[in-house]
Amino acid sequence: MSATCQKLEVKDIGDLEKLVAENIEGIESGLQVIDSRVLLGHAVIDLIGLDAKGALVLIALDFTASEGLLLRVMDAHSWCLEYLDTVRRLYPMAQVSLSQPPRALFILGQRPTDAFVRRIKQLSVLEVDCVKFCYLDVNGASALYFDLVERLQRAPDPKLEAS
Repeated sequence: MSATCQKLEVKDIGDLEKLVAENIEGIESGLQVIDSRVLLGHAVIDLIGLDAKGALVLIALDFTASEGLLLRVMDAHSWCLEYLDTVRRLYPMAQVSLSQPPRALFILGQRPTDAFVRRIKQLSVLEVDCVKFCYLDVNGASALYFDLVERLQRAPDPKLEAS
């Protein structure tokens, strides 16, 4: 019997949020979702994660890469840096400081444009990952597949003290 595979469609961002939360380890071992639909400043972040090292991860979901998505993450990230004490109270299990700021993770339904990738390279975030998701039906069982599109890692500024 041969394997059958077909792409399934995710039509609602709420459904995508649930699928990603249930399958988050498929992106990175040890990554876990600790909160969802969080207002950070004036920006709503879809999921808040904690990686295996204890770093806070701001997870933004969308079907396409857009400037609105990028601005949302930039606003939330800058709010986290400005209000570190509040972030530490909200997520005491996370290691977050000026020298270890939150990571950003974009999960998209389509491969991002070159322009979007150029823009995320300009972010002051130390670590940014951009992942494309694909929801599949394989022999009658649904599966969520993640494809790492871009990973940016910068060295922390040695002048920043742990806050």
